[in-house]
Amino acid sequence: MKTIKELISESLTEVAASKDILRDESIKRVYRACPDLKEIDGQILEIRNSRFIAVIDKDERLIRRFDIAEEELLAKRDRIMQRNQIDPDFDSLKVICDKCNDTGFTKGSDGTPKVCSCRKKELEAAYEYSGMADYSSYKMKNYRDDYLGDAAGRKRIKNELLKVLLGLADKDARTSLWVYSAPPQTGKTFLVISICKTAINLGKSAYYAKCEDLQNIGTDTLEDLKKIDFLVLDDFADSVTMTGNVGSILNNILEVRAASKLPTVLVSPFPKSELVNKCDMRISGKLASAGLISKESR
Repeated sequence: MKTIKELISESLTEVAASKDILRDESIKRVYRACPDLKEIDGQILEIRNSRFIAVIDKDERLIRRFDIAEEELLAKRDRIMQRNQIDPDFDSLKVICDKCNDTGFTKGSDGTPKVCSCRKKELEAAYEYSGMADYSSYKMKNYRDDYLGDAAGRKRIKNELLKVLLGLADKDARTSLWVYSAPPQTGKTFLVISICKTAINLGKSAYYAKCEDLQNIGTDTLEDLKKIDFLVLDDFADSVTMTGNVGSILNNILEVRAASKLPTVLVSPFPKSELVNKCDMRISGKLASAGLISKESR
């Protein structure tokens, strides 16, 4: 599993190569338009190479002579560039994205780091690596508070989930495990996937999965799930914890994440009390002290 930070870090090599290509093209374009400048630059390079040898030989007389020659050539170069109105930085590396200075990250109005708009390709790849390849149309901007009515309640749930993501949830809860409980067909999956994507947009590592699919996830990814910044497990039910080795896998993940206080959200259509009573015993104990996000919770 690759995180957005890793993907952006990998892309920096490509960005550096692109900047080199753009600089080379700029130099070629200027030299074609002004051959005199190309000739002067060639002479300056020869002088500097000769001076380097003189420095090695510790020949102070030659060093001084080459210094004077370079000063004269640089003055002539400046006159040529001014006469031809050539950008003094034509041979310098320039940033491709002015918003992030090619770092891949910008800061929002509140100072919060976020992925720059120039990294759309990396974002989409991060979503796919994070279990959301089949949900390309799920975006926070499309989440409607007024869907099915109760706009205030849906907005409150959305904000509570965002607080969990940002580590701003109720401090009295003293838990990193949360149960988001709501009836079927109320937009739970859409919302939590949008929250996961928001986490990635903020430069965090996140993952979305159906709880029953834990038994089909590779060992390396399961290890990653223990340490990523934000984890959402959907379609959580007591019966799922009794299926195959899901209960064992989930218990191990939750224990490691709890020790590091990493937020985990279990999404379920069932009330928390019912889950506590019927789940695998190892999971049940953890659910008893988990925080609750629901229409009724305050």
